[in-house]
Amino acid sequence: MSPTVTAIVVVVIGVVLLGIIWAIVSIMKEAPGDVSAGSESIPEAEDRLRPLLVSFHVHGDTAEVHFGVPLPEGEIDEHLREVLLHEASVVLHEKRAHGLPIDQVVRAVVFGSRGEGSVEVGEIELEEPGEIPEIAVPELVPHAGTAGYDPLAIIEEHEFEIVPGLENRAPDEGFSSFRDGLTLIKSIEVGLRAAGVDPETMSFREFVVTLMRIGGYELVLDRVGTATEDGSSIEMYRGRRGGSDVLVVIVSQTPGGYPELSERVIDAFVIAVAERNPQRALLLTDKMGPYLIHEKEKADPRCRFITRERLQAFADSFALR
Repeated sequence: MSPTVTAIVVVVIGVVLLGIIWAIVSIMKEAPGDVSAGSESIPEAEDRLRPLLVSFHVHGDTAEVHFGVPLPEGEIDEHLREVLLHEASVVLHEKRAHGLPIDQVVRAVVFGSRGEGSVEVGEIELEEPGEIPEIAVPELVPHAGTAGYDPLAIIEEHEFEIVPGLENRAPDEGFSSFRDGLTLIKSIEVGLRAAGVDPETMSFREFVVTLMRIGGYELVLDRVGTATEDGSSIEMYRGRRGGSDVLVVIVSQTPGGYPELSERVIDAFVIAVAERNPQRALLLTDKMGPYLIHEKEKADPRCRFITRERLQAFADSFALR
């Protein structure tokens, strides 16, 4: 074989190999991920929730840091103040790292929100212009960042009771808001506010999703629907924390809807668990739970129903050591 022919053959083989490699890469990019394994489709949660930064301005030697954190009426909780002051110091570090000139700044004034306006929370005094102090963030949820912390494990071990007599309630009587019968531990209330959720006006979905995030679970919305029998809102999430996956279904009560969780929704949840095969599964609702949920939990220990009468224990579990 002449050198010219040999060179042509080498070039052809190289082109063919390059085409094969490109095809393999394209197939890997286009192939759908395995939801049951799901290690790459669900992002891990951040170490902590960060308050929403609304605006940052520097006026002369003063920086103003505004957070979208709903403040309660009256005195501001000291833990919440510490969280926002710490976050403001982090923002200052980030702004300087991105090239914003803050060498002249000697103080930072920190604001939260109340109604349509802003309320000053506190100030950070810099010992030297541009020298940002390190402020320790308070531990609101004990051991939330450690591998052994698992609030859902406490729920799994908890023995719940069903409140009798619900079947005698007329469908149009409905229920008051789930917030009326819920007492939040101070650290959980602070965590909700720091995440931008007002405990006094929060929706059931906001309560559940934010509480799970406080506990270190990252939730990804998978499906949204409604219950045909009473129009209840149904949202399905995939979640992950520390390598374990959880299926989370949120069933929210609608005005005038029947106050008890329906058998059809319960069965649909059980079927979804069988199909998706998560390590654990939660159905959370501000409706009351029928006795049927006990049977479903015994049949499949992965399933747990957090109904209205179980919400207090669910919220408390996120602040227990």
